Amino acid sequence: MKIRELYYRAAKDKHWLDNGISTWTKIFNWGTGPYSHAEIWWPDEGEFKEHAFVDDEYIGECFTSTMRGKDNGTVIRPAREVLKHPERWDYIEREVPDDIAREAIHNARVAARNNQGYDKACIAGFFLPWRIRSKDKDICSEIAQKFLVWIKIFPKYKVWSPRRLSKRSVSKGGVIRPLVKKEKK
Repeated sequence: MKIRELYYRAAKDKHWLDNGISTWTKIFNWGTGPYSHAEIWWPDEGEFKEHAFVDDEYIGECFTSTMRGKDNGTVIRPAREVLKHPERWDYIEREVPDDIAREAIHNARVAARNNQGYDKACIAGFFLPWRIRSKDKDICSEIAQKFLVWIKIFPKYKVWSPRRLSKRSVSKGGVIRPLVKKEKK
C-alpha cells in the first residue's frame, strides 16, 4: 500500500502561527522546505490512483494533530477536507507492505479515539531555549513521526519540527514532490 507524508508550505496564506513556526525552525534546518505542518495520508482502499483524487476531490484519510477548527488534537479527517488548497502541500510517497500499513492505520485510529488534545506547550518549546511538552498530547510532526515509526521508516521517534521531519525523511529515501490537482476539462 502507498502511504504519503504531507508537508504544509507556510507563507502561502495569512496564518501567523504557521509562518512563525516555519521561520523559526528554518534557523535550525537550512536547506529544507518552508514547512509548518505535517500529516500522514492513506487511500480509502487499495492504492492511490494517478493523482489520488476522484471526481475532483482527493480520496483517502489524513492523520495528524491539529488545533484548528472543531478538531483539537489527534484526528483522522477526509483528505478532501485537508487538501482544499493542494498548491500549499508537498508529499513523500512510500510503498509499505499491506500488513504493516494496516497495523499502522489501526494504531492511528486508536490514537485518534484516545485524543487528549493538541500539545500547545510543545509548540511554545520550539521558541524557548528549553523543551516543554505534555505527556498525553502531541503535535503534528510528532504524530506523523509515530506513524513513520509504525511503518518502520524510523526506529524511534523524537520531537522534531515539520522541517526537520521532512529533512530526516528525505535522508531515509523519501523524495519530496509538490501536490498538484488535475485541471478540469
